[in-house]
Amino acid sequence: MFFKMEEKMKQTKKIVALIMGLTLFTGSLFAGGSQQNSGQSSGKKVLTIASQDPQVPLDMQLNTYSLISRITDSTSETLLYGTADGGIKPLLLTGMPTASADGLTFSFELKKGVTFHNGAPLTSKDVKYSYERLIKKIKMASLLEQVAGYQAFADGKAADLSGFKIIDDLHFSITLSETYTPFVSVLSTAYCAIYPAEACEAAGDEWGLSVLYGTGPFKFVRYVMGEEAVIEKYPAYHGSPAKIDEIVYKFIPSANTQVLEYEKGNVDIVYLDTTLYPTYANGPLKGEIQDYPRVGGWFMSMNVKKIADVRIRQAISLSIDREAICKGIMYGTAKPATGFIPAGLIGYNDKLPVLEYNPTKAKQLLADAGYPNGYDLTVAINTRYTAGVALATAFQAQAKASGINVTINSMDSAGWTDMRSSGALVTGFGNWYVDYNDPDSMLYPVKDSRTDLSSTFWHNAEFKSLMEQGVKTSDTAARQKIYERANEILSREEYPVAMVYNEMSFYLQKPYVSGYSMGADGRFSFADTVINK
Repeated sequence: MFFKMEEKMKQTKKIVALIMGLTLFTGSLFAGGSQQNSGQSSGKKVLTIASQDPQVPLDMQLNTYSLISRITDSTSETLLYGTADGGIKPLLLTGMPTASADGLTFSFELKKGVTFHNGAPLTSKDVKYSYERLIKKIKMASLLEQVAGYQAFADGKAADLSGFKIIDDLHFSITLSETYTPFVSVLSTAYCAIYPAEACEAAGDEWGLSVLYGTGPFKFVRYVMGEEAVIEKYPAYHGSPAKIDEIVYKFIPSANTQVLEYEKGNVDIVYLDTTLYPTYANGPLKGEIQDYPRVGGWFMSMNVKKIADVRIRQAISLSIDREAICKGIMYGTAKPATGFIPAGLIGYNDKLPVLEYNPTKAKQLLADAGYPNGYDLTVAINTRYTAGVALATAFQAQAKASGINVTINSMDSAGWTDMRSSGALVTGFGNWYVDYNDPDSMLYPVKDSRTDLSSTFWHNAEFKSLMEQGVKTSDTAARQKIYERANEILSREEYPVAMVYNEMSFYLQKPYVSGYSMGADGRFSFADTVINK
């Protein structure tokens, strides 16, 4: 989603994995609740995690909130998964897909005997259905736009995705229309999860609400908005069985309340909001704080239809005091951005200075653009993410020095999604973290095919050409130059977005919990988690 708030998410890429799996947009991560204790006393091993309520179906093909993926990553699986060192390994496949000599056709073999949680066997038909559904749902469809036949299928001119060929129940091939270097990595993202074709289609709008089947080590039990989501061990899992019986994601809106529940022993894991970090980093629980860097960060997006003059967009970027924000509201846990591409990715330039804060220059640009007496700006925020609220409030105060009068438009997740998709968003704060270890993932929100879907409406011929070159080039040095230039256009010339900071994230974890694994893509697994109490 344009703003992966909190959600992904975003490790420096490994541990970011954690975050992206753990968070997308900054928000609370894991959940908690009193049933943990009752579960333990009854002999069940129950992990309780404090979380914000996603408030939408648990379906990453519909919504890209990391709040969703941190639940569904344990129930739904992809053909491949990202490792902690940034690599890719097979999960539902017998081995890595093989490529043809021209690099356009990939052949796959599914593991035999894998079943969904409703007992249905995993077949090639389910994979094709899941990918075609991803395209139909539009949100993250462009992940597969290099597959042959994509456009015809997306436009409704073809009955199926022609580049996907079913050979038999366990074998299939995917042919691309052009070279795409990160393709195999793309298939490891949460959006490419495999669903059972018949059950998913039959569930309709209830998918992700009352019905959700995957092939993961845990199966869906219930999702009650405002209360909790519960998943339990799947006995017939194709890999090593989970070592705990149940995971409860307890929905607790307040970050303060979440941590209080942790202190009471009702929650095993909780995301530590940045505002609370100084208190706990210097308190008795400091030994229980875990940290992880995230590949990505928070930024402001700008609707170039409504803010067509690049001088105004530049003035807005110049009005953000990134250093002050990192020290003030992030308590030193974040670094001011130098561009949209962060450290750890091809295209990052460590010689670039922090993006400039210069209200005097901003005032002059506004005057040159026809606003000598100031400029009125509406900034939308999704209140689900406390970091976004704090960021917008800080910017509102800072922008006054440039003569920018900021009005904050607060809304819930549903309202935020509707405003972005309708094109009504003027500016807004959101975050984005890589789904796979490649600059193409980081730049996904600003791809030419994506900006009309997220109220940015920015199109630039040179940037589009660079993005196309980047995914067709395998040489790392050449890709570095390509993405450095793309980052320059985005962050220092056109300003459709203004990156603010890249942060470290923190969570509290009980000493008796161990054994989860994290990938560089921001996702993590509780399959091997152990509760020793």
